[in-house]
Amino acid sequence: MRRLAALATALGLLLLAIAGTVPAGAQDTGDPLSIREVDATNPDAVEVTFFYSGDRNDLADITIRENGKLKEATPAVPLDDQRALGVVLIIDASKSMEQNALIERVKEAALAFVDAKAATDQIAIVSFANKVKVEEEFTSDKDVLNKAIDDIALQPDTSLYDAIVRSSALYRDSDLQPNLIVFSDGQDSTSKADQATAQAAVTGVGGTLFAVGVENSGFTSLKEIAAETGGSATVADDPAGVGGLFEGVQETLRKQYVLTYPSDATGTVPIELTLGRDTASAEFVAGSSQEGASALRPQPVDEPSGPEFFRSSVGLLIALVFVAGAVLLAVFSIGSSFLGDDGSLGQALQPYSEGYVADPDHDADDRGDGKGQVLVQTPLLQRAVEATGSFAEQRGLLVKVEGMLERANLPLRPAEALFFYIAGVVLVGGLLFAVAGSPVAALIGLLVLALLPPAIVSFLANRRRKKFESLLPDTLQLLASTLRAGYSLMQGVEAVSQEVSEPMGRELRRVVTEARLGRPLEEALDGIARRMESGDFAWATMAIRIQREVGGNLAELLVTVAETMTERERLRRDVNALTAEGKISAIVLGILPVGLGLFIYTSNPGYMDPLFEKTVGKIMLGGSILLALFGFWWMKKTIEVDI
Repeated sequence: MRRLAALATALGLLLLAIAGTVPAGAQDTGDPLSIREVDATNPDAVEVTFFYSGDRNDLADITIRENGKLKEATPAVPLDDQRALGVVLIIDASKSMEQNALIERVKEAALAFVDAKAATDQIAIVSFANKVKVEEEFTSDKDVLNKAIDDIALQPDTSLYDAIVRSSALYRDSDLQPNLIVFSDGQDSTSKADQATAQAAVTGVGGTLFAVGVENSGFTSLKEIAAETGGSATVADDPAGVGGLFEGVQETLRKQYVLTYPSDATGTVPIELTLGRDTASAEFVAGSSQEGASALRPQPVDEPSGPEFFRSSVGLLIALVFVAGAVLLAVFSIGSSFLGDDGSLGQALQPYSEGYVADPDHDADDRGDGKGQVLVQTPLLQRAVEATGSFAEQRGLLVKVEGMLERANLPLRPAEALFFYIAGVVLVGGLLFAVAGSPVAALIGLLVLALLPPAIVSFLANRRRKKFESLLPDTLQLLASTLRAGYSLMQGVEAVSQEVSEPMGRELRRVVTEARLGRPLEEALDGIARRMESGDFAWATMAIRIQREVGGNLAELLVTVAETMTERERLRRDVNALTAEGKISAIVLGILPVGLGLFIYTSNPGYMDPLFEKTVGKIMLGGSILLALFGFWWMKKTIEVDI
């Protein structure tokens, strides 16, 4: 009995395997009756387009029901009598098509397809390998189509999904019925688009995709797109059977019919076609035109949210690292806040260990310490800032950063500024890499991000220095007036600091504060010249130092220096006016190539592709950028005049 049971089980499994085997060359035609599209823009004549694989004479018995009610309809007529077909032949041109002369068989089948087309049908030819190429757009000229098919050349790689997206775009602003026939012998390898994008492109134009090819691991995705768009998928077991695949699709396209009936329904309307034992149902919205199988049977689509990069394994790993780092940082910060307190003694000694720190409620400009506000409060961040400051101080970077912040009058401590700058660049750079998905684009964005804060600080410092130097002659005149009135130099500086505008007044008040703390007046004035990088103020300070050593009339000396600076400023402005035309020319010539390139790329992206995809184009692009930068630098040096 056990042997009999085992034998019966084996036979059953064998029968199931035989029954489940689909012969190569078989076509997944689906139901013999299916609705493709409904045009209900005219309620008195709703047009229903449908497939029927049986005998045309059977259509005399077809019936249609709307909301379950039988409707009187006109006899079904072939679609050719109502609308022209538009077919895109999408042919795989990858190197693998050389095997068994498969590309030759496909070209023969495509030529036969073109030869058998109806006079009103229009066909476009698209090939794909490492790039997608539109060999010929829609035309009914058979000679032109035959030449386009013969000209298809093989290249490496396979951009299957990009080809489907590009082919679907050919139907934009077209009255042709959209049909896409794809032949492929392998899976996609280089497309920017994915399967969902390709399917959305087909359904977006109300198209139907018919997949033909040889059996391969990548054909499953084509089968799924064909099923979702109301098409079919067929495979051949050898190159000789390719012609039959194209003939089968052409026969299917010829078996499309249209019937018309009047409708009085509103809202979402269910309809049902019945022909013998076969039925087909769909839904449409009254007053609208809905094309494609997916439009007639809407299904919820689960579109993943967030950047596409995070859906890859590398992106997911990076995201998990960021999340884990954030969790650890939060836990450590909370623990440090409760357990890492320095104690009351450390807090009491902190002002003495860090030097004089002014009251935070006072103006940051009157502190005299140049350290700025304390932004870091938690122990964890304090330790991170201290480590950053120690590292930068060992390499001499901390002093430079402090000087930049002082010149720009930014109330930040240099260690804190460095810490937040580095942290911001790292975090935003990681986000850029995640969003862009391209290392080159992320690197360019990171470079711009890294250069932006120093550029802003430098801009603020230069603007403040120019305003400082513009106030210098009037300040020296005012200081000379106070000396003539009987004030000492220290009293005169204090009096002037209360009268002049910023930034001169702020710097002079700092000099007064430093002098009261014991710093020599000349050194405090030299500190202003170094902070502001002002040669004019350095000369004025030198004149004051010489006068205090050898004697003389300091008021007259300051007046002379102020007049000299006034004349130099007048000459500087004359030079700026005379060189303004050259500066504008340099700016226009520097921006013109970039602007023109962006305009061409926006209006016709394909025209610029050789510059980014070919080696010669990349060399030319890099060379032109270097030459443009050198030309801009040369023009800038030509019009610069030091006074």
